[in-house]
Amino acid sequence: MLDLEPTEEHLAVAELARGLGLELLSPAAREAEAEQAVPEGVWRTLFETGLTVPVPEEFGGGGIPDTVTQMIAVEGLAYGDAGITLAAIWSGSAALLLARHGTEEQTALLRELAGNPDSRAAVALYEGHGRAPAEFTTSISRTADGSWRVQGRKVAVAFADRADPLIVVGVEPETGKLRAVFVPPSDPGVVIAADGRGLALDAAPTATVSFDVTVPADNLVGVAEDDAVALANTVGRIRLAVAAAQVGTAQRAVEYAAQYATERIAFGRPIAGFQGVSFPLAEAQIRIEAARLEIAEAATLLDGGEYGDRTETVTRVVNYAGEVAAEATRTAVQTLGGHGFIVEHPVELWYRTAAALSALDFDPLCSSFEPAL
Repeated sequence: MLDLEPTEEHLAVAELARGLGLELLSPAAREAEAEQAVPEGVWRTLFETGLTVPVPEEFGGGGIPDTVTQMIAVEGLAYGDAGITLAAIWSGSAALLLARHGTEEQTALLRELAGNPDSRAAVALYEGHGRAPAEFTTSISRTADGSWRVQGRKVAVAFADRADPLIVVGVEPETGKLRAVFVPPSDPGVVIAADGRGLALDAAPTATVSFDVTVPADNLVGVAEDDAVALANTVGRIRLAVAAAQVGTAQRAVEYAAQYATERIAFGRPIAGFQGVSFPLAEAQIRIEAARLEIAEAATLLDGGEYGDRTETVTRVVNYAGEVAAEATRTAVQTLGGHGFIVEHPVELWYRTAAALSALDFDPLCSSFEPAL
C-alpha cells in the first residue's frame, strides 16, 4: 500500500508555495495576462526559490525534488495563478529532462539554466487531439549516418522562438520508443507560428511548431540505449504538473466562492445557508481532494522505478483533474451569479484557466477516475 500522508517537508513546501502564490503571483495575474508575459520581478523571485527549475546541486541548482514535492509546489503556486506557474514550470522542464537523462556534455547546459534567470528553455510535448505520448505522430527517426530526423507538429510550446535549448519529444517509428532531441529553433526546418490570445494562460506565450529537420547524433537526449521507460516517466511528470495546476486553480475558486456565499445575503440570510448553493460547493471540494490524492499516488508511482511505465496512469489522472477543475470553477461562477462573469471578481479568470488546461492534455478515449463519493 502506498503511503500518501504528507511529510513535514511536503507541508513546508505547500506553505511556501501557497504563500508565494497568494502574495506574488495572484496580484500579478491580470498584468501577466494583459502583457502576455510574466513580470520580470515575479519571474526572478520564482527562479530564486528553486521550485521551478529542478537542477542538481553540483550544477548550481537547489536539487531535484521528488515528484510528490514538485506537484505540491505546482498546486500551491497555481493557487495564485496557473498561467504564471506553468510558464515557469514549462521552461524548467527542459532542465528536468537534461538532469535525468542527459549525457555528460548535455548536462553542462544545466549551469546556464540554473544560474541565469533570463534564460528560457522549452519542451515541445503536446500534440492536441487527445494524443498521449504513446499516440504521438511526431517521429524521431535514426538515419543511415546516425543522425536523427524530426518530423511532426507540436502545439502549446512555450517560449518556442527564444528557447535554448528546445527539446522535442516524439516516437521512434522503428522501435516505438519515446525519444527526445535538441532542435535549434533557428533551423530552416523549424516553422514557428505564435499563438494569438487564447482563452487563458497568456502569461506563457505559446506557439504551434512544425518540424522537418535533421540533427546530429549528439542531439539525442541521452543515448540510444537508455531506458525508454525512464524517459516516459519523466515526460509523465511534466504532464502531471498540469493536473496539479488544475487542482490549485479549482481549490482557489471553491474557497473564494464559499467565502462569497457566507457574505452574500438573500432572503434575509447568507446564501451559503441554501442547499442549492452549499451542496455543489461541498461536492466540488470532495472531488478536489480526490484529485489531489490521485496526483499524489501517480507521483509516487513515477518515482518508483519498479512500477514500470505509468503513462496510462498519468493520462487518467490528468483527465480526472481536468474534469474536476472545470466543474469546480463552473460551480464557483454559478455561486457568484452575475458577479461571476465580471472581472471585478477573479472567478471568471479561474474558470477560463480550467477550461484552457482541460483542453491542453485530455484523452477522451482514456476514461478518467470516478472515485466513490
